[in-house]
Amino acid sequence: MKRAVVLFSGGLDSTACLYWAKKNYDEVIMLTINYGSNEERVTNRVAGFFSKELDTPLKIIKLDFLEEFSKLRGTTLVGGETPKVSAEELERMARETAKSVWVPARNVILISIAASLLDALGGGDIIVGFNREEGATFPDNTPEFVEKMNGMLEYGAMEEVKVVAPLIDLDKKGIAKLLKELDAKYEYSSSCYMPKGFTEDGKPIHCGECESCVRRHRGLIEGTGEDRTVYAIEPKI
Repeated sequence: MKRAVVLFSGGLDSTACLYWAKKNYDEVIMLTINYGSNEERVTNRVAGFFSKELDTPLKIIKLDFLEEFSKLRGTTLVGGETPKVSAEELERMARETAKSVWVPARNVILISIAASLLDALGGGDIIVGFNREEGATFPDNTPEFVEKMNGMLEYGAMEEVKVVAPLIDLDKKGIAKLLKELDAKYEYSSSCYMPKGFTEDGKPIHCGECESCVRRHRGLIEGTGEDRTVYAIEPKI
């Protein structure tokens, strides 16, 4: 039996990974990690929606120490105000924004937790939403990072556990196309760093001004020609 744990953060990437995993594995578990981020309440509700929508068990784990370390570092994702960018500024400000929202060793920690769960269950794959567009600025979203984590897991887990990144060669445009192919209800996902709550029918309301919102909107428009996301302010691309 093929088993997978999907690291689910609520955005386009992890939503695509979840739909993809449901088509490619016999058993799928969603794993969402809380560490005091600004979007945590929204992320958890989004995770609950997709858990029911796709009939997939969900585990939510709270990491108080990662919240403490994030505040120590000063990441704006935890209790801060994330930078606002325009489409024209996306690439120029990417590294600056990455430093602002960096959570200390987050992907190392998240993969380790997923590996521990799979090691306990008898092995399987850790599905991550790493992609080419974010890999350009976040070193822990690259093929090299996946390769090195898998090398570590050969020694760090008793059972066979490995990281699988199905989106690693895609940009947001490509991910948008995949979401359309998978008939995913992406409008119920949330990419926003500073979300504004929910509509009456449960769709997250995105700020429309943070880097993540602008990338989301650009990718969906370029990839599918439409964007069903709800924004407080419509991103300009």
